Amino acid sequence: MRYGYAQRKPIENEFIIRERDKRRSRELLAVVLLGVPLGLFLWLFAWQNLEVIRLGRDATRLRAVRADLEKTNKKLKVEVERLTALDAVEAKAAAIGLEPAEGSRVVAVSSSRRTRGEVRR
Repeated sequence: MRYGYAQRKPIENEFIIRERDKRRSRELLAVVLLGVPLGLFLWLFAWQNLEVIRLGRDATRLRAVRADLEKTNKKLKVEVERLTALDAVEAKAAAIGLEPAEGSRVVAVSSSRRTRGEVRR
């Protein structure tokens, strides 16, 4: 359907040349040159604060782990002292039927621990 009010009119604009707006380009460049450093500064500031928070959490967690390890170490030292005490060893030996050795049956064995880098021959 054709209506009388919608007529196409040919427009001849082949002689019109589009030019860049130099003022607008300068404004865009100024915004970019000011915005990028400001954005970078804000990003680095936020990253630094988040890193401080993360390191604080890690430090707190490591303090708790250290305290737990120190407590376990103390318990293990007490256990070693209890198990290697002469009275406890003698009581266990007597419980399984061992008797003290006579002086002539005792054999002394020397420890031959090698130091680091020493060659065994």
